[in-house]
Amino acid sequence: MPFTPDNSFIVRSREYGDGSEFNSSDDTLDIIPDHYVKRLWRRPAVPNVNGGLKDVYINKSPNSRDRSVAFSTVEEGNLFLVSKGDGDEIFMRVEWEGSSLKSMERSSITMDNRTTAIRDFLKASANLLSSSQSRSFVGPDHLEYKWKVVYCGHNPAYPDSRYLELRVKDSKVPIASSARLTARDGAFQDEAHPIYLAERGLQMIPWIVATHALAEKLLNAS
Repeated sequence: MPFTPDNSFIVRSREYGDGSEFNSSDDTLDIIPDHYVKRLWRRPAVPNVNGGLKDVYINKSPNSRDRSVAFSTVEEGNLFLVSKGDGDEIFMRVEWEGSSLKSMERSSITMDNRTTAIRDFLKASANLLSSSQSRSFVGPDHLEYKWKVVYCGHNPAYPDSRYLELRVKDSKVPIASSARLTARDGAFQDEAHPIYLAERGLQMIPWIVATHALAEKLLNAS
């Protein structure tokens, strides 16, 4: 699992209030790297009214009272949609060609008012013979971002024993991660299944949520 070195300077994220909930004498609490300033929690997918599966991403405010839906995903037949809010505005639309990875790569994706093939939008690692399953995309700032697959060994919280980190060359730290960094992130079946966001990622949260959801779909098909 990810960790913060002992000599790191830790700032309690504003996502978690003023830090009063932490007790320095309690060594059972995990610490969160100080570059993460926000997180979204995900609820397990549930059937929607049209027979598809719906998943929602919940805001977490410093006082934990903001439980509003920030984003939602819906899968219906060959359609996969990512929306802002509770389906208020579609941000990404995917039309699957099939269930295999090869056919999914040929599927079309519409995002930022552009339609292209998934293989051209969320590109696989350059070395197709390697074990890497990383995916890269060009963000709204025209920089290349990469979702890196990180394997963490046996961990009952991760059914596949992996998580994703979003990297960009000019940042020394990940700008987003789906790692579970604290016991309060809960088990896989719980609502608390996070996406952590660094300050750098706050300007492109819809892109992070959409590409992460798509990368996970492709990983599950591989």
